[in-house]
Amino acid sequence: MVLNHSVNACYDFGLDAVSSMPLRAKIFSFACYTLSRSGVPIFLLLSGYLLLSREYDDKGVCRFYKSNLLSMLLTWEIWIFLYNLFLMWHNGQSFDIGMYLRNALFLQEVQFVHAWYMTMIMGMYLFLPYVANILHKIPDKILLIFMLIVYGYLYIVHSINVFLSAGGLTPIENQLDLSYSGNAYGFYLLLGCCIKRWERQIDQLLGRPRMILGVIGFLSFTYIGTVYMQMALYARQNPYRVRYEFFSIPLISIAWFLLLKSIKLMKAKCFMNQIAKCSFGIYLLHMPILTIVMPWIVKMKDRSAETFVVTTGVYILAFCIVWLLCRIPCCGKILFLYKEKTVGSTG
Repeated sequence: MVLNHSVNACYDFGLDAVSSMPLRAKIFSFACYTLSRSGVPIFLLLSGYLLLSREYDDKGVCRFYKSNLLSMLLTWEIWIFLYNLFLMWHNGQSFDIGMYLRNALFLQEVQFVHAWYMTMIMGMYLFLPYVANILHKIPDKILLIFMLIVYGYLYIVHSINVFLSAGGLTPIENQLDLSYSGNAYGFYLLLGCCIKRWERQIDQLLGRPRMILGVIGFLSFTYIGTVYMQMALYARQNPYRVRYEFFSIPLISIAWFLLLKSIKLMKAKCFMNQIAKCSFGIYLLHMPILTIVMPWIVKMKDRSAETFVVTTGVYILAFCIVWLLCRIPCCGKILFLYKEKTVGSTG
């Protein structure tokens, strides 16, 4: 998310602006943007991998709601108040009680572009233990068929329509309502569950060096192809940037997830655990930090360098703030859901 919002802050993706970019700048901007689009899917894959793969009895359901949903809700309510205070200070306005109450009651979106993720993930968590129990009763072959149906209608049809629109043709009208399956975000959770379910077979395959090289090659081909497709669409006067429903984003995300899962980082384990435990706090802090620092950053002639400086600077600053605040007793747990034990995901 940090990379995604930094790229959008540094580059103008309007049709005229992209048309006037040098080729190198186009490739770099769309490459960064496409890479950043795999962040949310990977988090959802990890949540599905860790949470949908287990069965929940009555005590487990209560424990899930208390430890995951309720704690996240309370933390998010604190941050809604803090965001409203920040926007009051940053915009030089008085505190809008009406807006705050609408934000707190989920009747109006918080005025930060990253806030949608919290309402989405809490909505997913609402029935997650019961969905997990149902999934354990679905045979592998039936689940695979369901997943292919959802992928076809939700991702393939959407992607076909992108190209049909670019060619001036009539888009396909998808009549199948997949909202009960969680749409795009629910699909990523289910993918994580499938990876966990078939983990033994996957690990056996990835235990072969040739298969790892195959995954790397597939990732590279799909990633480069996605970057090229966006540039080609812009060249045809169709300013489309990939969304989570684009057919290649699940493929890229799964490839990244499997590669990261297979990498053994024993020497860096302590550092990686610390990054993981601070990741939710980085997510919560990065947009206010980005909002503050962007006007003070001198526009460089090289936007790629600017993107690198902004992304790394915001990430490091957010990490340092989270790490320092977590040294204060209870502060990290309340503000960032920081746990002393290793955490698996921000969810």
